[in-house]
Amino acid sequence: MTDNLTPSRRIVRKINDLYIQTRRKYLVQFTDNYVTMDKKENDNVWVLNDGMIRRHLQGTITYGIFSGGFFNKFMTFDVDYNDNEPMARWVTLKIVDTLVREFNINRNDIHVNLSGNKGYHIDLFFDKPLQVADTEAFYYKVMSEVGELPTNGEVEFRPTWRQGVKLPLGIHQRTGNRCWFVDNETLEPIESFDYILDIEPMSADAIMEIDFGITVEQAEEFERVVQETDITANVLDKSEALQNARKIIEKGRLVASGTRHKTTYSIACFGNMQGWEREETVEVIMDILLNTPREYFSKGSKPDYWHKEAIRLVDYVFDNNKTLGNADKPVTIYKSEIIEVLKVGTFRQKQLAYAMLVTSKRYGRVFYLTRSSAKKMLKIKSNETIQSGINKLVKIGFLEYVRRNEIDRARTFETGQVRHKPNKYRLLIKEPKEGESFVEVTNDKDMIDVTFSLCTKEEVRQYVKRYEFGNRWSR
Repeated sequence: MTDNLTPSRRIVRKINDLYIQTRRKYLVQFTDNYVTMDKKENDNVWVLNDGMIRRHLQGTITYGIFSGGFFNKFMTFDVDYNDNEPMARWVTLKIVDTLVREFNINRNDIHVNLSGNKGYHIDLFFDKPLQVADTEAFYYKVMSEVGELPTNGEVEFRPTWRQGVKLPLGIHQRTGNRCWFVDNETLEPIESFDYILDIEPMSADAIMEIDFGITVEQAEEFERVVQETDITANVLDKSEALQNARKIIEKGRLVASGTRHKTTYSIACFGNMQGWEREETVEVIMDILLNTPREYFSKGSKPDYWHKEAIRLVDYVFDNNKTLGNADKPVTIYKSEIIEVLKVGTFRQKQLAYAMLVTSKRYGRVFYLTRSSAKKMLKIKSNETIQSGINKLVKIGFLEYVRRNEIDRARTFETGQVRHKPNKYRLLIKEPKEGESFVEVTNDKDMIDVTFSLCTKEEVRQYVKRYEFGNRWSR
């Protein structure tokens, strides 16, 4: 019974209940960096246990945690404004106000704690596991409503399998500050460990439109570490493989029987070529395989084996930098298309429009560009810059969603977890006129290079604001 536990053990248990999804992978904070501990990579690593959490609360060592991989039972808005505490306070209060006013989240369900370095973590806890992708989608909806924020900091989504978040109530190892929870209206510290004991998870239905009844047991079973297997990969004809990958992604399923292994390898190469993250690539592969009729597979072939193979092949492809070729295939850019790019809002949004244009040229009229790929193309780290840019492109009619946040019901019920189909896009700009000037470009040419290859300085000035031209476009 909880009543028989000491106060310290009750707090440890509460941290377990609210925050911890996996114990095999976690963060340890040192004075100058974080180190990821992963038992899958090193058998000598301890699993995160109650004794370690007690030392975290004592302040002798500080831990952080990751998502379970596909599921989590909480989400964090990580507010970091480069040691500018007044700005971090303002942004934090704005996000809290947006959650209350625009999303009808009960203020009592919003829990804010100090990051320990003049920033804040805004936590929402759920009464059942949610897919990480769904909580991240909610994060983007919230940040879209929050609107543009100062650029000298950022608000990031946490946790994911790659990006962890520090547990509250410990000591920031560099500053020595205790990471107390704070009042979510005044942000004044609540200097008591007991605050966490009164936190109750909110209904997951508050951010999910559809309830598929995922249980804690189902989520934990799915997160089980897959058994390692050997890898054997076929050598593919690159041009044929690229066309097959495009065709498969467009249809969303296998297009011939007996092709699971070859397709898995092809999509892994395709994802590596486009700059996707490994987890994103595995997701696309499983999207395709689980949408394919069972008669396309050999007898006895099971989804858990496909998933295990997808992980192993993706790791092999990414570790050895395998691609399908054509990653830098020249594409033709016309002057009218560059003019449409110049008409877009901010410089970053112009860059995103150009990235979308090049991607559509290279991979087809209907395409998708992941946020990680877009960030690499724009050389930025902010997810919200990408999402706000996409919102802008859709609003002005440069781009449209062919598919957005669409739940795949068949795969959801088959896998026991909420699944979304990948977002797809289509450009809406007019086709170039016959005889129009153009240039052939590859990845070593950026938007500015291509623009000045097709337009004069005076023409660029017609579409670019004076301060932007002086800061970004002057040569």
